[in-house]
Amino acid sequence: MLVIVSLRRLDNHIEIGVAKPQHDSNPTHNYPSEKEARAVLSDFGISEELIASHLKLLARMGTGEELKFPPMDVPQNQLLSRGFSLVKSKGAAPFW
Repeated sequence: MLVIVSLRRLDNHIEIGVAKPQHDSNPTHNYPSEKEARAVLSDFGISEELIASHLKLLARMGTGEELKFPPMDVPQNQLLSRGFSLVKSKGAAPFW
């Protein structure tokens, strides 16, 4: 499934968000440590080098600022295994 993964450093945790391009659904989960956030990002197939560079940049950014990874294909079962469910909104108009 094509998704955009985002990171945000909040007070005492790191928030990971997952969104489909051009959709409003953006489920997020909070992780109390960088180590746990790294494990999730790695499970999504993101390279250790890219994870390290994004986390380094995130540390320089202000609290609450969002950093996005390039769009990537993550298997839906990987997203679901980490609690990220991307479902269509009820009543959403079809896209033509």
